[in-house]
Amino acid sequence: MAGEEAEAGLFHLLNGAGSNPALDAVALLLDISAALYVIIWWAAQLWVVKKRSLAFDYLVALLITVAVTEGLKFAIGRWRPETFYGTANVHLLQPALFPDFTDPSFPSGHTSRAFLLATLIGLHERRWLRFLLPYAIAAGLARVYEGAHYPSDVLVGALVGFAIGFLFWRFATRPRYVRLRERLIGRWLSPGPGARSGSSSQSGPGPW
Repeated sequence: MAGEEAEAGLFHLLNGAGSNPALDAVALLLDISAALYVIIWWAAQLWVVKKRSLAFDYLVALLITVAVTEGLKFAIGRWRPETFYGTANVHLLQPALFPDFTDPSFPSGHTSRAFLLATLIGLHERRWLRFLLPYAIAAGLARVYEGAHYPSDVLVGALVGFAIGFLFWRFATRPRYVRLRERLIGRWLSPGPGARSGSSSQSGPGPW
């Protein structure tokens, strides 16, 4: 019970939707940026700039992240804050064209996708990590600000995205995975899939 009370207090502290037009606009932009139909376009951008191994890894990891997150949502079936606390006690902010508060709450899909992006691309492209990690944190906090999620939804969503992103980064040069990637998209890879063609960083994963 103490944990529930602490989370309720933190939720109401962060749930400021409607209190500040500038913060509302930032929260909506972060919301849309981490929506699946937007964040998936990172794969296309990576492909166009010839980081095709990374583009493939990111796309596969993103689909796995969505599957894991949605599986957990419907297996656990946690109510959204507006249902649990009552609409009168939650400040709601939703994108006009794509409201998405109808599926279960736990964990946060936006947060898992944002942390996957930050982890996988940030570990390959280290110069981007200092921008992508704060972005992922802000995207998660925005979901509480909007009244879409509890803080624990965001925390677990972050862990899901980080874990999947880290595993794909570690597997990027594993021989079996490299051969699988080459079999699927080898004709478009330049340089070959044995190298980190999706990375400009020299700090790849060490041996297991």
